[in-house]
Amino acid sequence: MSPREGQSRPMFGKVDPYCLSAVLPMLFVAGIVVAMVSVPAGLIVAVFAGLVVVFDSWANRPVPVPPDRRPRLRTQVRPVQVGARPRPPAARPGAYRPRPGVRQPAPGAPYRR
Repeated sequence: MSPREGQSRPMFGKVDPYCLSAVLPMLFVAGIVVAMVSVPAGLIVAVFAGLVVVFDSWANRPVPVPPDRRPRLRTQVRPVQVGARPRPPAARPGAYRPRPGVRQPAPGAPYRR
């Protein structure tokens, strides 16, 4: 069992510095509201700032690492079937040919609809 197997995806990641540029002024406003207006209103603003930080941390959680797969080697030899006929090479599409009766523009003429 490799160290990556069996590990679950972390719930939270790093907090983005740009998120802090929005949250810190909110906390400053919450402090002013608590000091001058009312404690419950300031706490509501502070809780909202905390929710923004939690959401940002949740949105920046690391992506899960897929389990390691053993790469298939191209040097593996296919078993040869006795008495089997070889396959013909794959058919390539032919060059473009216009339908009969459809008039084509002269080479170099501008395209018109």
